[in-house]
Amino acid sequence: MASSSSSNHYDVASGPVEDDLLWMQKSHISQHIWNGANQRTLKIRRATPLYNHREAPPEEIIPLLQVSGLYPIMKLAQLKINGALVNAFIERWRLETHTFHLKCSEATITLQDVSVLLGISVDGRPLTGNTNIDWFELCHELLGVMPDDDAVDGNSLLLSWLTSQFANINDFIGNQQGLERFARAWILRFIGGVMFVDKSSKRVLMRYLQFLRDLRECSTYAWELLFWLWAWERCPTLALSVIPPQQQNAPLAYRWLGGELHHIGNDNLLEFRRKLDVMKRDEFVWVPYAGHVEMNLSQVCFIGSVLWTCIVPLICFQKVEWHQPDRVMRQFGMQQPIPGPVMQPENIHDLTLKEKEGRNWMRLMQPALNEWNSRYERRVEQTPPQTGTLSLNSEYMRWYRRKTKVYVDPKHARRGLLGEIAETLHFMVSPVGRRVCTFDDLLPCIEKITLISEEEDRILEAHQDAPPSQPQFEHQQFNILQRSVETRGLGRRRQTVDATPYSLPPMPEREHGMYYTPPVFTQEPSQMAPMYSYPHDFQPGYSMTGIFGSSPPSGGTPSFTQNNELPTPNAPLGGPWNVPGNIPDMNDLLGVDLHHDFSAEADEVDERGNLRRRNPDRVARNWDRPCGTSSRHHRHSHD
Repeated sequence: MASSSSSNHYDVASGPVEDDLLWMQKSHISQHIWNGANQRTLKIRRATPLYNHREAPPEEIIPLLQVSGLYPIMKLAQLKINGALVNAFIERWRLETHTFHLKCSEATITLQDVSVLLGISVDGRPLTGNTNIDWFELCHELLGVMPDDDAVDGNSLLLSWLTSQFANINDFIGNQQGLERFARAWILRFIGGVMFVDKSSKRVLMRYLQFLRDLRECSTYAWELLFWLWAWERCPTLALSVIPPQQQNAPLAYRWLGGELHHIGNDNLLEFRRKLDVMKRDEFVWVPYAGHVEMNLSQVCFIGSVLWTCIVPLICFQKVEWHQPDRVMRQFGMQQPIPGPVMQPENIHDLTLKEKEGRNWMRLMQPALNEWNSRYERRVEQTPPQTGTLSLNSEYMRWYRRKTKVYVDPKHARRGLLGEIAETLHFMVSPVGRRVCTFDDLLPCIEKITLISEEEDRILEAHQDAPPSQPQFEHQQFNILQRSVETRGLGRRRQTVDATPYSLPPMPEREHGMYYTPPVFTQEPSQMAPMYSYPHDFQPGYSMTGIFGSSPPSGGTPSFTQNNELPTPNAPLGGPWNVPGNIPDMNDLLGVDLHHDFSAEADEVDERGNLRRRNPDRVARNWDRPCGTSSRHHRHSHD
């Protein structure tokens, strides 16, 4: 064991196995974290507008903000951003697909999430237009005041200038036009300080002011949303310790506006990263809005619901990102097929406004606008409902694990290897595995389990004898206070209890029709029916090398023909079998009869006293289970 351990290195696969989908992996932040780079985090910038030292607008303009459709977002902006939670999901955000690549599947923020959580319209005009505008004249028209030259830099405006110009609501009371100007200034401050914050968090782009000319039309634009609310609803294990009850006739996110829920909760990035790395498939809520949640929502949450399952571009001037519900069908309660290619054109993936002042983005983005204008015709076809959790052996999950990076932190990937080892061991004791596996095949699994459990010292360290016991001195007796209860010993006032039994639950029975082969045995039959025929032959090229990057020693390339009929991938097995099954006294370990007379391969003496080589196959081919102690038993074939 020691010599083998020193020569074999078991690489922990970083993923993805196939890089045609996540082609930017080598430049992705998860690659740097895997390689042990220093903490690379996104700094959360925010400049929430204040009035009288409160993060709330004056009551006089609230009706105008409600008309604009932005008031729900402004109320939710009172929540403090959990920077660690945001950064943990950024590490799993993929620009190639515009989805989060979680351990359980792809997931993303859909238009349904925007509607249900925030109660704002998702069906309207794209946020784009002309940037060749006289910004000074636009401010004078819509704000009633001309900004100073020092307050303007290109097409951006200082937030502090807006704050000073619109500091007192009393100066505008009684004047409807003045209240509308105050409301526009407040919305601009909110856009620049919360929604679309630049690196300085001190300026706002004046291009958004043109959309505030008529406040009633603001609700027809598709605005952005707050991200962490989605994470709390979809991943309850990442949310605060207590999830508040839903408010009646209101957007779902309003539940988080309780007086004591404005804190950010856990702010440990390493803890959030660990939770996402080891997240179980039942810890992500695929359909959180069904049932009573849907019944208690405000009707405004259903405006534009026809677009929830449409493949459409989301447009904001130079930014165009495709909304692809076809990649996250389980978020709508439907089965997930293997998705097609991503819709995002690569040449518009990284556009900026630098040195592009005066461009008409409506003309430049006309192809995307054409698709948005035909949005009602771009609904995805419904698939059958998804009942229960998706099997890890499903066609989609096998495809997904080849395409994605499951773990961000390599320390957590070690734990994930146990699942791969379990698959291999279960195959080894299956009816087919017992015929093709050897004791040598067990060695990598044994060593990996030892290394992962960090118990290799129990295997590698030599036995050491303890020194002789020291002679005992005579015990002294104290015959004092014999009538006192204090001399009855330490246990007189202590309650004795037996240890509560602690045991692992039994292994569930295998379902009929399941017949899985781990990647280590790539040439064996699997449950994917179109890929294999039955009865089958094991062809040359059989490889023991798997995702761990190490191959156990082998005596040759096994190849044999199975004459006995095997169950087809989707048919019930010939009989239920448990792992490891009833193996009394280790007499039938992996198909090896340890009480068998192992003379089949030995030389023997004939009747005349001459040595002759005995044909090992003469007896071996008649065994019900070939001996698994040597790989040469796999090289014979049935006559």
